[in-house]
Parts: sequence; C-alpha cells; structure tokens
Amino acid sequence: MSQQNVEVVRMAFDAVSVGGTEAGLRFYADDVILYPVAEWAEDRAYHGHDGVRRMIAIWTHPFEDFAWDVHEIREVDERVLVRTEMTGRIKGSVAPIRERYSIVCSDFRNGTIGEVRFFKTWQEALEAVGLAD
Repeated sequence: MSQQNVEVVRMAFDAVSVGGTEAGLRFYADDVILYPVAEWAEDRAYHGHDGVRRMIAIWTHPFEDFAWDVHEIREVDERVLVRTEMTGRIKGSVAPIRERYSIVCSDFRNGTIGEVRFFKTWQEALEAVGLAD
C-alpha cells in the first residue's frame, strides 16, 4: 500500500508542475488539511481544496516562475516524506530564489492525500515521523 502512496505523491507534484494547483487537487482528499512551516505568518492550518488554493496562492503570490523540484521521496510506514526545493523569482526581479523544504504526507484514502505537513529542514521531517538521519 505504501508504494501506492509514494506514487500518489509523485503524481500530485507532477500534476502541479504541469497544470498548477487546480491540476493537483484531484490528489488531495476533499477534507485535506495542510500545515505550513512553523514560521508561517498566516493561518496555522488550511482545510479542504479551498484551503489548498488559499495557502498556495499566498505562498506563490510574490513569485514568477514558481516551481517545486523534488529531490527525494521516501516511504515511512503509511507516510511519505518528500525532500524538495522551491524555486522561482520575486516578481520584477531577475535573481533566482531556491529554498529547501521537506514535506510529510499522510492519511491516504482512496488514492488521495489527507494531510500535508511542511518543514524547513529534512531533519525536522524525519523527527516528525520518528526517525533521525
């Protein structure tokens, strides 16, 4: 079952890369909950597809050429860890920005992701699932 979860996460990132947020929504449960990084200045949690739209809009608003580069996907029990790098440019700037994030996806149901937690470091994500690297 967990390899199927890895594929769901991989397909979600691929869909967003090609078609944006709307294309990726089919991989999230209707009642999905997203938890941004601890330093996030906005809401502590985003609920449902509207929450996904709202969080991603806030996150990407200042950027042009925004994308996620996936460097690693690892299964741990019924959770999937993703090591990513956010890339883009601040609107009106030519300087590229690259920032690493780690993500833990869980609560998989019927080929969808039910919970997503963002972390600033891979170590934080590993600790969140009870591992240390």
